[in-house]
This record gives sequence, C-alpha cells and structure tokens, in this order.
Amino acid sequence: MALAQLNQASPQSPRRESGMDSSLSDVEERVMLEGQKAHIIVNAIGAIVLLVFLQAIWASPGALLLKKGVLWGIIAFGSGVALATIGYTVRLWSLRRSGPRFLSPLVSMVNGVIPLLVVGSFLAGVILPVKGGFDSLPPSPADRAAQQAQQAQQAKDVGKKR
Repeated sequence: MALAQLNQASPQSPRRESGMDSSLSDVEERVMLEGQKAHIIVNAIGAIVLLVFLQAIWASPGALLLKKGVLWGIIAFGSGVALATIGYTVRLWSLRRSGPRFLSPLVSMVNGVIPLLVVGSFLAGVILPVKGGFDSLPPSPADRAAQQAQQAQQAKDVGKKR
C-alpha cells in the first residue's frame, strides 16, 4: 500500500507542475525533438541510397573518383546520423533532467549547434558524390584542346631553357 502511494506521488518535472503543458515552449520542444528524429531518418536514408548506388557502380572498372565521392558521402551521412542521435539524446536528457542548472547554457549551446552540424553533414553527403562524379567525367573537347595547348607551351618553355 505504501509502495503504491509512493509511486503515485512520484515527482514530476517542474514544467508539468507549473501547468505549462500547452505553452509555446513545450510545443517548441516537441517540434525540436521531432526534427531531431527527422534528421536521423533523412541521413540514414541518404546513407542507404548511397550504399545501393555504390553497389551498382562498384563493378565498373573506371570512375574511381566517383567511388571515392560516394564513400565519403556515406561517411558524411553516417556522421549526420550519429550527430543527430547525440542531439536527440542530449535534448531528451535536458527535458527530463532535474539536475544542476549550471549545465543549462552548455545544453542550450549543444542543442543549437548539433542541428547545424547535422545539416552540414547532410549537405556534405549530397555534395561529395556529385563532386566525385564531376571529377570522374572525361574532359570535354574544349578542355582537351586547352590541355594540349598548355602542354605545347610548357614544352616550348623547357626547350628555351636548354
């Protein structure tokens, strides 16, 4: 009986006691938590898509730079998943904690910085394979002509120095 009363009288968070259930800050916290979940899902899907794409291009003999770009993109998406998971955990911990208040500025900074790092990881995961694809393309005829002209000029310069 005493145990049941003790369980019923468990301490609630200060936000629940003050009646701020439907306040703007509570809604903002829910949106931020759902945003962290979305970051995890989007980065994980990006990594999976690149893994499937890598499987499709792995057997081709060329496109080494494309393969490297895809591998770096997978690493970027994976780090985005890890950062978003850490951000979700920190945000959830900060909502549930009733510990010392001196950690509050640090938690606020982490909650602000981690989403930016996750978005940066997502952008890197998209940009790196594209950059690798552009780098692995053969040069256009105009680029080849410019390279040949540059090589001819270098040969002349070497001939004049002798």
